[in-house]
Amino acid sequence: MKKALKTAGKVIFGFLVLVVIGLGFIFLVPGYDLRLVRSESMEPTVNMGDLIITGPVNESSIAEGQIITFDLNGELVTHRVASINGDAIKTKGDNVESIDPWTITRSDVVGNYIFRIPYVGYGLKFVQSKTGWFITIIVPAMLLILLLAKDIVKEALKTDTKKSPQKTGGDAIRINEK
Repeated sequence: MKKALKTAGKVIFGFLVLVVIGLGFIFLVPGYDLRLVRSESMEPTVNMGDLIITGPVNESSIAEGQIITFDLNGELVTHRVASINGDAIKTKGDNVESIDPWTITRSDVVGNYIFRIPYVGYGLKFVQSKTGWFITIIVPAMLLILLLAKDIVKEALKTDTKKSPQKTGGDAIRINEK
């Protein structure tokens, strides 16, 4: 049972390491980005609290039905392309009945939706708060320090029973050889 739990822990840890490395790679590669969804306008395709990954966009390949991220007066919005008329693009959220009142251009598009990771955004938002930072950084650090201190004290108080007793002398018997 212990061996199975240990193996399961190693598998989960390995998976988490790969996810973190993958997200770090996506974040560092030019043209790709991680974005937190902060509204319900694209539900059920993309939910509030999801983390979406966007990739580079070729302005000439933008098509109707494609999900894009664009800059709207300094704010990033992720919506589906409803119509294209030359350079003018109209968008719409999947959870909204009407087409967006604004018109964007191909140069406003900053990313192409690739995939989403559900609910991760809630965790990221929590970590960014003071309480979340305290719970996810400070508390584990304090627990690690306490565990290390416990091990140090335990080792210091431990008596080594493997040492052999030392002879003080005086017990030796002298044998006369003739």
